Amino acid sequence: MPTNINTTWLFRIIPIQNLECILRDGLYCKNASKENPGFISIGSKEIIAERDNRIVKCFPDLVVNDYVPFYFSVRTPMLYNIITGHGVPKLPQEDIIYICCKLSELASNNFQWCFTDGNAAKKITRYFNDLVHIDRLDWNSIKTTDFRDENADGDEDRLRKKHAEFLVKDHVPIKYIKGIAVLNKEKENEVRAILEKLKLAIDIKIKQNYYFL
Repeated sequence: MPTNINTTWLFRIIPIQNLECILRDGLYCKNASKENPGFISIGSKEIIAERDNRIVKCFPDLVVNDYVPFYFSVRTPMLYNIITGHGVPKLPQEDIIYICCKLSELASNNFQWCFTDGNAAKKITRYFNDLVHIDRLDWNSIKTTDFRDENADGDEDRLRKKHAEFLVKDHVPIKYIKGIAVLNKEKENEVRAILEKLKLAIDIKIKQNYYFL
């Protein structure tokens, strides 16, 4: 069945400690981000460095770190690595929250954008900048909760495809953040307090199925 663009969400995971800063300035790509000594990084230094050199094939004068990345998926291998400390700084799962945006709003003439059929750091990954190609993504891999490379169906490329990305050049303003997903009531209350402090109205939902329980 063809993907419904109007009901497709995009997700970016962040530490809750970074939320107030993001809700003041919006989301910036690595190469355009402001210096903030209190900002917590949750990515692999090696992969971030690789993305500094990985050309965006739709726009060959630019690299992946010129873009704000989102996933189409939740409960990702990256989240699992963060909560286990596998190759990245370890953080409690409850401290990771989801910034949620609508595909239909970011895939517009307001932005330079593209999307990938897998992890943007991998050489074999393909890039697209027309939504007519959205079903070239492996939606089974994106939606699966079993992302091991060698699982029951024998797909050894599952891990890469699970990490399909939507990339927005430079900056995503706050008004495009349409939701925030959290693990529990305690974090919902923390997020709500930040939103009230900044006088912002953004929907907050407890989404335990986005996490590893």
